[in-house]
Amino acid sequence: MKLNLSATTVFQSNYNEYLKNTRLVINQGGRGSSKTWSIAQLFLLILLTKKNVLLTVCRKTLPALRATAMRDFFEIMKAEEIYLKEKHNRTDLTYHYKTNEIEFISIDQPQKVRGRRRQYLWMNEANEFSYEDFRQLNLRTEKQIWQDFNPSDEYHWIYDKVLTRKDACLIKSTYKDNPFLDPVIVKEIELLQGLDPNYWRIYGLGERGISETKIYLHWQYCDELPKNPDEIIYGLDFGYNNPTALIKISIKDQKYYWHELIYESHLTNSQVIDKLNDLVRLNEMTKNSMIYADSAEPQRIEEIHKAGFNIKPADKDVKKGIDIIKTYAWFITKSSINALKEVKSYSWKVDKDGKNLDEPVKQNDHLMDAGRYAIHTYSKKPKIQFSF
Repeated sequence: MKLNLSATTVFQSNYNEYLKNTRLVINQGGRGSSKTWSIAQLFLLILLTKKNVLLTVCRKTLPALRATAMRDFFEIMKAEEIYLKEKHNRTDLTYHYKTNEIEFISIDQPQKVRGRRRQYLWMNEANEFSYEDFRQLNLRTEKQIWQDFNPSDEYHWIYDKVLTRKDACLIKSTYKDNPFLDPVIVKEIELLQGLDPNYWRIYGLGERGISETKIYLHWQYCDELPKNPDEIIYGLDFGYNNPTALIKISIKDQKYYWHELIYESHLTNSQVIDKLNDLVRLNEMTKNSMIYADSAEPQRIEEIHKAGFNIKPADKDVKKGIDIIKTYAWFITKSSINALKEVKSYSWKVDKDGKNLDEPVKQNDHLMDAGRYAIHTYSKKPKIQFSF
């Protein structure tokens, strides 16, 4: 079988470590560097050329896995016209080729994490895992392990406990290593130079971030929204070239639970209304649900109101809104892939001396804005008082 892979130097570097049987191959890189795509290509190559091997692709949560590494792997197979539907078990998330098998698992599937021994492992977005996660996976991997991540954490077990090992290799990459990257994405990445030094350092240069700039550190994962919440509110951030973002927030015992519902670019207002109506049919909201929306778009708010939705302009005070969010316990559902990406990188701007400013970087913040609109505006509602 011949493969005609459009590969970057990042693929070649990983392939070289595969040939050398390097135990731990760590890919640290910025946005668009091709590290994830290159490892997916390599795992396809191993699947097609080895005999009697099990390959495991793992990520912290199953929804994130489906939307990233697993999607990329099967896109490559289909582009190469070698995908066979009958070999793909969509229930078990496995694919068989002759005597080989590739499986896709997540840490929230403990029976699989502690299950079969494998020959090759890929930990996608490895900085999401705990060191104990790595230890359990490592103990059940016989040959080689790949990890990839954006270096958004200044301190992490990968630096202290993996890269210090003699059998580990570090491959650094940036967008400049990917000649196939869309020029629009290249432009967006290079704009970071003027927006925020830390963002440019992480996503442009692929270097370790500085954690002191992170805005939110207190959020936690949750599997689903709570049953019988005290109240449900919604935040809506308008966009067109940037995504339009809708977040659902369930409030229970003064704790806030977030779940993303819309995150999509190039939506007209009529399409937003159609999507809101779809959410009503799916029982994700009602026409009476309170939506707090970006007050910079009064005409769009009015049009949605005329379509029968209970929508009002939000208070957009950024600093006060952030301060309110920091005072409550906060959970984000594991399936809210874009919200999780945003919260992990949401950072303060810094001045020329490296000091934090009271203003977030305006990049990848659409659901963060939507949630802030809802919580800050909701918190200002007059509370019913009783006199005795």
